[in-house]
Amino acid sequence: MELDAITKTEFGSEKIRGILAQTFFNLTQKWQLKREEEAQLLGWNYKEKRTTLDSLRNGNTILDDDRDKLERIVDLVNIHKSLRILFPHNLDAVYEWVKVKRERFGGYSALEVMLEDGKEGIHAIRFYLDYERTR
Repeated sequence: MELDAITKTEFGSEKIRGILAQTFFNLTQKWQLKREEEAQLLGWNYKEKRTTLDSLRNGNTILDDDRDKLERIVDLVNIHKSLRILFPHNLDAVYEWVKVKRERFGGYSALEVMLEDGKEGIHAIRFYLDYERTR
């Protein structure tokens, strides 16, 4: 799903926000992320947003119409999409890729880059993988 392809009306719809939130938690589960890492990927402080995060995870609340959060999730979904294309027959590689330290990222893992650099780090990893899958 490309964020640009979602109209303003669709972007703000509860249905789209619910799907994006559930997709985010499915992905972070596959990546075996800690709750603190999930919060950080969304740009939140875990201690301040723990209740909100748990409520979203359980489907008890809908993600706010917050473009920053939605863009982060769409980029993460596209990172996963690129990994599925790059490793079509190896789901282990798809789900482990974000945690493997790489020389390309200065000895850090993609997850470390995304956590450290926030939204810009998420964008950078997405664009790197977009390049890798299309070259």
